[in-house]
Amino acid sequence: MADWTGLHGDLLDLIVVRLPVLDLLRFRAVCASWRAAAAAFTARRGQPRPDRLWLLLPADAAADHGHGRLLVRADREVPVATLPACLGRAAPRRFVPLGSARGAVVAADDRGEMHLLDPVTGGRSPLPPVATLPLVARVEGLQVHHRCGAVLPVGALIQKAVPLPTPGGGVMVVAIYRQQRNQWATARPGDRAWKSVAPTSIPAVVDVVVHRGKLYANTRYGMMYMFPELHGLGSASPEIIPSVTRRPDAYVERSFLVESPRGELMQVEQIRPVQAAGGEGFVVRVLDECGETWEETEDIGDAAVLVDAAGAVAASTKECPALRPNTVYFAVDLEGETRVWAYCLAGKHKKIEVVEALPTADGYMPPCFWYSPVYTQP
Repeated sequence: MADWTGLHGDLLDLIVVRLPVLDLLRFRAVCASWRAAAAAFTARRGQPRPDRLWLLLPADAAADHGHGRLLVRADREVPVATLPACLGRAAPRRFVPLGSARGAVVAADDRGEMHLLDPVTGGRSPLPPVATLPLVARVEGLQVHHRCGAVLPVGALIQKAVPLPTPGGGVMVVAIYRQQRNQWATARPGDRAWKSVAPTSIPAVVDVVVHRGKLYANTRYGMMYMFPELHGLGSASPEIIPSVTRRPDAYVERSFLVESPRGELMQVEQIRPVQAAGGEGFVVRVLDECGETWEETEDIGDAAVLVDAAGAVAASTKECPALRPNTVYFAVDLEGETRVWAYCLAGKHKKIEVVEALPTADGYMPPCFWYSPVYTQP
Protein backbone atom coordinates (compact mmCIF):
# COMPACT_ATOMS: atom_id res chain seq x y z
CA MET A 1 0.00 0.00 0.00
CA ALA A 2 1.46 3.32 -1.06
CA ASP A 3 -0.44 5.52 1.43
CA TRP A 4 0.41 4.23 4.93
CA THR A 5 -1.67 7.04 6.44
CA GLY A 6 -4.77 5.35 5.06
CA LEU A 7 -4.50 2.19 7.17
CA HIS A 8 -7.71 1.49 9.07
CA GLY A 9 -7.71 2.37 12.76
CA ASP A 10 -8.57 -1.20 13.79
CA LEU A 11 -5.47 -2.45 11.98
CA LEU A 12 -3.30 0.18 13.66
CA ASP A 13 -4.70 -0.93 17.03
CA LEU A 14 -3.63 -4.52 16.29
CA ILE A 15 -0.11 -3.33 15.46
CA VAL A 16 0.44 -0.89 18.32
CA VAL A 17 -0.26 -3.42 21.09
CA ARG A 18 2.61 -5.60 19.82
CA LEU A 19 5.31 -2.91 19.87
CA PRO A 20 8.10 -2.54 22.45
CA VAL A 21 9.13 0.88 23.76
CA LEU A 22 11.56 2.02 21.07
CA ASP A 23 9.37 0.76 18.21
CA LEU A 24 6.33 2.52 19.68
CA LEU A 25 8.22 5.82 19.64
CA ARG A 26 9.19 5.24 16.02
CA PHE A 27 5.60 4.23 15.18
CA ARG A 28 4.11 7.44 16.57
CA ALA A 29 6.57 9.54 14.55
CA VAL A 30 5.39 8.25 11.13
CA CYS A 31 2.29 10.41 10.60
CA ALA A 32 -0.70 12.00 12.34
CA SER A 33 -2.96 8.94 12.18
CA TRP A 34 -0.27 6.64 13.58
CA ARG A 35 0.46 9.15 16.34
CA ALA A 36 -3.26 9.26 17.18
CA ALA A 37 -3.36 5.44 17.37
CA ALA A 38 -0.40 5.45 19.79
CA ALA A 39 -2.01 8.21 21.89
CA ALA A 40 -5.28 6.26 22.08
CA PHE A 41 -3.36 3.16 23.14
CA THR A 42 -1.62 4.95 26.03
CA ALA A 43 -4.86 6.75 27.00
CA ARG A 44 -6.34 3.28 27.58
CA ARG A 45 -3.43 2.71 29.98
CA GLY A 46 -1.83 0.42 27.46
CA GLN A 47 1.81 -0.50 28.09
CA PRO A 48 4.33 -1.40 25.37
CA ARG A 49 5.81 -4.87 25.32
CA PRO A 50 8.92 -5.04 27.53
CA ASP A 51 12.14 -4.21 25.73
CA ARG A 52 15.27 -6.24 26.21
CA LEU A 53 17.61 -4.54 28.64
CA TRP A 54 20.42 -2.63 26.98
CA LEU A 55 24.04 -2.23 27.98
CA LEU A 56 24.74 1.51 27.73
CA LEU A 57 28.22 2.48 26.55
CA PRO A 58 28.83 6.25 26.76
CA ALA A 59 30.84 7.51 23.79
CA ASP A 60 33.08 10.53 23.48
CA ALA A 61 31.69 13.34 21.31
CA ALA A 62 34.60 13.03 18.87
CA ALA A 63 33.77 9.37 18.27
CA ASP A 64 30.00 9.80 18.25
CA HIS A 65 28.79 9.08 14.73
CA GLY A 66 25.13 9.32 15.73
CA HIS A 67 25.24 13.14 15.95
CA GLY A 68 24.00 13.18 19.54
CA ARG A 69 21.45 10.39 19.21
CA LEU A 70 21.15 7.11 21.05
CA LEU A 71 22.28 4.21 18.83
CA VAL A 72 20.97 0.72 19.63
CA ARG A 73 22.60 -2.42 18.27
CA ALA A 74 20.17 -5.26 18.94
CA ASP A 75 21.89 -7.98 16.91
CA ARG A 76 23.55 -9.48 20.00
CA GLU A 77 22.53 -11.68 22.90
CA VAL A 78 23.02 -8.54 24.96
CA PRO A 79 21.76 -5.46 23.05
CA VAL A 80 24.21 -2.55 23.21
CA ALA A 81 23.30 1.14 23.08
CA THR A 82 25.80 3.95 22.54
CA LEU A 83 25.02 6.94 24.75
CA PRO A 84 26.49 10.24 23.44
CA ALA A 85 28.70 12.07 25.91
CA CYS A 86 27.37 15.57 25.13
CA LEU A 87 24.15 17.37 26.01
CA GLY A 88 22.58 19.95 23.72
CA ARG A 89 23.42 21.00 20.17
CA ALA A 90 24.10 24.73 20.03
CA ALA A 91 26.53 24.70 22.99
CA PRO A 92 27.15 21.02 23.74
CA ARG A 93 28.25 20.07 27.24
CA ARG A 94 30.25 17.01 28.17
CA PHE A 95 28.63 14.89 30.87
CA VAL A 96 29.20 11.76 32.90
CA PRO A 97 26.39 9.27 33.71
CA LEU A 98 26.04 8.44 37.41
CA GLY A 99 23.25 5.87 37.50
CA SER A 100 20.08 4.61 35.87
CA ALA A 101 16.68 3.22 36.88
CA ARG A 102 13.09 3.20 35.59
CA GLY A 103 14.07 4.44 32.14
CA ALA A 104 15.97 7.50 33.41
CA VAL A 105 19.67 8.32 33.61
CA VAL A 106 21.17 10.70 36.20
CA ALA A 107 24.11 12.68 34.82
CA ALA A 108 26.37 15.61 35.72
CA ASP A 109 27.76 17.96 33.06
CA ASP A 110 30.94 20.03 32.80
CA ARG A 111 29.18 23.11 34.21
CA GLY A 112 28.48 21.30 37.47
CA GLU A 113 24.78 20.96 36.69
CA MET A 114 22.93 17.68 37.13
CA HIS A 115 20.10 16.26 35.05
CA LEU A 116 17.55 13.48 34.88
CA LEU A 117 17.68 12.24 31.28
CA ASP A 118 15.42 10.06 29.15
CA PRO A 119 17.87 8.84 26.46
CA VAL A 120 15.06 7.36 24.35
CA THR A 121 12.97 10.54 23.96
CA GLY A 122 15.73 13.09 24.66
CA GLY A 123 13.78 14.53 27.61
CA ARG A 124 15.73 16.31 30.35
CA SER A 125 14.75 17.55 33.84
CA PRO A 126 17.05 19.69 36.03
CA LEU A 127 18.43 18.45 39.34
CA PRO A 128 20.36 20.53 41.93
CA PRO A 129 23.97 21.37 41.01
CA VAL A 130 26.89 19.29 42.27
CA ALA A 131 28.11 22.34 44.24
CA THR A 132 25.11 22.08 46.61
CA LEU A 133 26.38 18.78 48.02
CA PRO A 134 28.05 19.15 51.45
CA LEU A 135 31.70 20.31 51.57
CA VAL A 136 31.95 20.94 47.80
CA ALA A 137 33.82 24.21 47.23
CA ARG A 138 33.44 24.50 43.46
CA VAL A 139 33.19 22.48 40.25
CA GLU A 140 35.47 23.05 37.25
CA GLY A 141 34.69 20.98 34.20
CA LEU A 142 34.06 17.47 35.45
CA GLN A 143 36.39 17.97 38.44
CA VAL A 144 35.10 18.69 41.96
CA HIS A 145 37.17 20.77 44.40
CA HIS A 146 36.53 19.66 47.98
CA ARG A 147 36.77 22.15 50.85
CA CYS A 148 39.55 20.05 52.38
CA GLY A 149 41.65 20.67 49.24
CA ALA A 150 41.12 17.36 47.46
CA VAL A 151 40.21 17.33 43.76
CA LEU A 152 38.06 14.44 42.50
CA PRO A 153 36.30 13.59 39.25
CA VAL A 154 32.51 13.94 39.56
CA GLY A 155 32.16 10.18 39.14
CA ALA A 156 34.52 9.57 42.07
CA LEU A 157 32.76 11.99 44.42
CA ILE A 158 29.25 10.75 43.55
CA GLN A 159 29.46 6.97 43.79
CA LYS A 160 26.04 6.53 42.21
CA ALA A 161 22.72 8.34 41.76
CA VAL A 162 19.45 6.39 41.79
CA PRO A 163 16.04 7.61 40.51
CA LEU A 164 13.32 6.20 42.79
CA PRO A 165 9.51 6.31 42.41
CA THR A 166 7.50 8.26 44.97
CA PRO A 167 3.80 8.07 45.86
CA GLY A 168 1.71 9.89 43.30
CA GLY A 169 3.96 9.10 40.36
CA GLY A 170 6.85 11.46 41.10
CA VAL A 171 10.57 10.76 41.14
CA MET A 172 13.15 11.23 43.88
CA VAL A 173 16.87 10.92 43.19
CA VAL A 174 19.25 9.61 45.84
CA ALA A 175 22.92 10.57 45.38
CA ILE A 176 25.45 8.47 47.29
CA TYR A 177 28.62 10.51 47.68
CA ARG A 178 32.04 10.06 49.24
CA GLN A 179 32.78 12.03 52.41
CA GLN A 180 34.99 10.05 54.82
CA ARG A 181 32.46 7.25 54.55
CA ASN A 182 29.69 7.06 51.98
CA GLN A 183 26.79 9.38 52.76
CA TRP A 184 23.70 10.27 50.80
CA ALA A 185 21.45 13.14 49.82
CA THR A 186 18.06 13.43 48.11
CA ALA A 187 16.45 15.77 45.59
CA ARG A 188 13.52 15.97 43.21
CA PRO A 189 13.57 17.48 39.71
CA GLY A 190 13.37 21.25 40.05
CA ASP A 191 14.87 21.42 43.57
CA ARG A 192 17.60 24.01 44.07
CA ALA A 193 19.80 22.07 46.51
CA TRP A 194 20.50 18.52 47.67
CA LYS A 195 19.14 17.58 51.10
CA SER A 196 21.56 15.50 53.14
CA VAL A 197 20.44 12.52 55.17
CA ALA A 198 21.99 12.60 58.65
CA PRO A 199 25.18 10.47 58.69
CA THR A 200 24.14 8.94 62.01
CA SER A 201 20.98 7.58 60.37
CA ILE A 202 22.83 5.12 58.16
CA PRO A 203 26.61 4.86 57.78
CA ALA A 204 28.45 3.73 54.65
CA VAL A 205 25.41 3.28 52.41
CA VAL A 206 26.15 1.58 49.06
CA ASP A 207 22.70 1.10 47.52
CA VAL A 208 19.03 2.04 47.95
CA VAL A 209 15.75 0.77 46.51
CA VAL A 210 12.02 1.36 47.00
CA HIS A 211 10.15 -1.85 47.80
CA ARG A 212 6.42 -1.87 48.55
CA GLY A 213 6.45 1.85 49.22
CA LYS A 214 9.33 1.70 51.71
CA LEU A 215 12.93 2.73 51.18
CA TYR A 216 15.59 0.11 51.92
CA ALA A 217 19.26 1.03 52.24
CA ASN A 218 22.18 -1.39 52.10
CA THR A 219 25.57 -0.66 53.72
CA ARG A 220 29.13 -1.75 53.14
CA TYR A 221 29.04 -3.69 56.41
CA GLY A 222 26.02 -5.84 55.52
CA MET A 223 23.51 -3.97 57.68
CA MET A 224 20.11 -3.23 56.17
CA TYR A 225 17.99 -0.17 57.04
CA MET A 226 14.34 0.47 56.20
CA PHE A 227 12.55 3.83 56.11
CA PRO A 228 8.75 3.43 56.20
CA GLU A 229 8.23 6.90 54.65
CA LEU A 230 9.96 8.60 51.70
CA HIS A 231 9.57 12.12 53.06
CA GLY A 232 11.55 13.52 55.95
CA LEU A 233 14.46 11.15 55.44
CA GLY A 234 16.88 13.64 56.96
CA SER A 235 15.26 13.38 60.39
CA ALA A 236 13.57 9.95 60.27
CA SER A 237 14.82 7.05 62.36
CA PRO A 238 15.05 3.92 60.21
CA GLU A 239 14.27 0.40 61.29
CA ILE A 240 17.26 -1.94 61.30
CA ILE A 241 16.81 -5.33 59.70
CA PRO A 242 19.08 -7.97 61.28
CA SER A 243 22.51 -8.22 59.67
CA VAL A 244 22.79 -10.30 56.54
CA THR A 245 24.82 -13.44 57.22
CA ARG A 246 27.96 -13.36 55.12
CA ARG A 247 30.30 -16.22 54.31
CA PRO A 248 33.44 -15.99 56.47
CA ASP A 249 35.68 -17.32 53.67
CA ALA A 250 34.57 -14.76 51.07
CA TYR A 251 35.29 -11.09 50.41
CA VAL A 252 32.31 -9.01 49.23
CA GLU A 253 33.29 -7.07 46.12
CA ARG A 254 29.93 -5.37 45.52
CA SER A 255 26.50 -5.48 47.14
CA PHE A 256 23.22 -4.28 45.58
CA LEU A 257 19.48 -4.28 46.23
CA VAL A 258 17.02 -5.11 43.46
CA GLU A 259 13.35 -6.00 43.23
CA SER A 260 12.59 -9.23 41.36
CA PRO A 261 9.90 -9.47 38.64
CA ARG A 262 7.78 -11.34 41.20
CA GLY A 263 8.00 -8.40 43.60
CA GLU A 264 10.54 -9.88 46.03
CA LEU A 265 13.38 -7.80 47.44
CA MET A 266 16.76 -9.36 46.70
CA GLN A 267 20.28 -8.60 47.86
CA VAL A 268 22.87 -9.51 45.22
CA GLU A 269 26.53 -9.70 46.24
CA GLN A 270 29.58 -10.33 44.13
CA ILE A 271 32.07 -12.35 46.18
CA ARG A 272 35.53 -13.80 45.81
CA PRO A 273 37.48 -16.12 48.11
CA VAL A 274 39.70 -14.41 50.64
CA GLN A 275 42.75 -16.63 50.11
CA ALA A 276 42.20 -18.60 46.90
CA ALA A 277 42.72 -17.12 43.45
CA GLY A 278 39.73 -17.15 41.10
CA GLY A 279 36.40 -18.66 42.01
CA GLU A 280 34.49 -15.37 41.92
CA GLY A 281 30.73 -15.65 41.94
CA PHE A 282 27.46 -14.21 43.23
CA VAL A 283 25.23 -14.79 46.23
CA VAL A 284 21.52 -13.89 46.15
CA ARG A 285 19.40 -13.45 49.28
CA VAL A 286 15.64 -12.87 49.39
CA LEU A 287 13.81 -10.91 52.10
CA ASP A 288 10.95 -12.94 53.58
CA GLU A 289 7.30 -11.84 53.42
CA CYS A 290 7.45 -10.44 56.95
CA GLY A 291 10.46 -8.28 56.07
CA GLU A 292 12.49 -9.64 58.98
CA THR A 293 15.03 -12.19 57.70
CA TRP A 294 17.12 -12.87 54.61
CA GLU A 295 17.33 -16.31 53.04
CA GLU A 296 20.10 -17.30 50.65
CA THR A 297 18.77 -18.92 47.49
CA GLU A 298 20.08 -20.66 44.38
CA ASP A 299 16.75 -20.42 42.58
CA ILE A 300 15.27 -17.09 41.49
CA GLY A 301 12.97 -18.78 38.97
CA ASP A 302 12.25 -17.21 35.59
CA ALA A 303 14.37 -14.17 36.33
CA ALA A 304 17.79 -12.82 35.49
CA VAL A 305 19.74 -10.21 37.45
CA LEU A 306 22.00 -7.87 35.50
CA VAL A 307 24.82 -6.26 37.48
CA ASP A 308 27.37 -3.58 36.62
CA ALA A 309 29.94 -1.76 38.72
CA ALA A 310 27.34 0.56 40.28
CA GLY A 311 23.98 -1.20 40.39
CA ALA A 312 21.68 -4.05 39.43
CA VAL A 313 18.38 -4.59 37.63
CA ALA A 314 16.19 -7.69 37.36
CA ALA A 315 14.22 -8.89 34.33
CA SER A 316 11.67 -11.60 33.60
CA THR A 317 13.12 -14.18 31.21
CA LYS A 318 9.60 -14.87 29.96
CA GLU A 319 9.35 -11.28 28.76
CA CYS A 320 13.03 -11.15 27.71
CA PRO A 321 13.57 -14.69 26.33
CA ALA A 322 17.14 -14.00 25.19
CA LEU A 323 18.18 -13.90 28.85
CA ARG A 324 18.74 -17.15 30.74
CA PRO A 325 16.62 -17.89 33.81
CA ASN A 326 18.20 -18.15 37.28
CA THR A 327 21.30 -16.33 36.03
CA VAL A 328 23.32 -13.30 37.09
CA TYR A 329 24.89 -11.27 34.26
CA PHE A 330 27.79 -9.00 35.13
CA ALA A 331 29.13 -6.21 32.89
CA VAL A 332 32.58 -4.83 33.61
CA ASP A 333 34.97 -2.38 31.93
CA LEU A 334 38.32 -3.97 31.19
CA GLU A 335 41.31 -2.52 29.42
CA GLY A 336 40.54 -2.71 25.72
CA GLU A 337 37.05 -4.18 25.97
CA THR A 338 33.76 -4.37 27.85
CA ARG A 339 32.98 -7.91 28.95
CA VAL A 340 29.66 -9.47 29.97
CA TRP A 341 29.73 -12.63 32.10
CA ALA A 342 26.91 -15.03 32.93
CA TYR A 343 26.79 -16.90 36.24
CA CYS A 344 24.16 -19.61 36.81
CA LEU A 345 23.07 -19.72 40.45
CA ALA A 346 22.07 -23.42 40.43
CA GLY A 347 24.37 -26.44 40.61
CA LYS A 348 27.38 -27.47 42.65
CA HIS A 349 30.09 -26.57 40.17
CA LYS A 350 29.38 -22.95 39.36
CA LYS A 351 31.47 -21.00 36.89
CA ILE A 352 31.44 -17.68 35.07
CA GLU A 353 30.90 -17.85 31.32
CA VAL A 354 31.78 -15.03 28.93
CA VAL A 355 28.67 -14.01 26.98
CA GLU A 356 29.95 -10.95 25.13
CA ALA A 357 33.36 -9.35 24.68
CA LEU A 358 32.88 -5.92 23.15
CA PRO A 359 35.98 -4.09 21.85
CA THR A 360 36.18 -0.65 23.40
CA ALA A 361 35.66 1.91 20.65
CA ASP A 362 37.76 5.06 20.40
CA GLY A 363 36.34 7.69 22.68
CA TYR A 364 34.57 5.30 25.03
CA MET A 365 33.96 6.94 28.41
CA PRO A 366 33.27 4.41 31.21
CA PRO A 367 31.34 3.30 33.12
CA CYS A 368 29.02 0.97 31.26
CA PHE A 369 25.69 0.21 32.92
CA TRP A 370 22.39 -1.56 32.30
CA TYR A 371 19.39 0.40 31.11
CA SER A 372 15.73 -0.64 31.10
CA PRO A 373 13.65 1.46 28.65
CA VAL A 374 10.34 2.84 29.93
CA TYR A 375 7.80 4.41 27.60
CA THR A 376 6.99 8.08 28.16
CA GLN A 377 5.26 10.30 25.62
CA PRO A 378 7.65 12.95 24.24
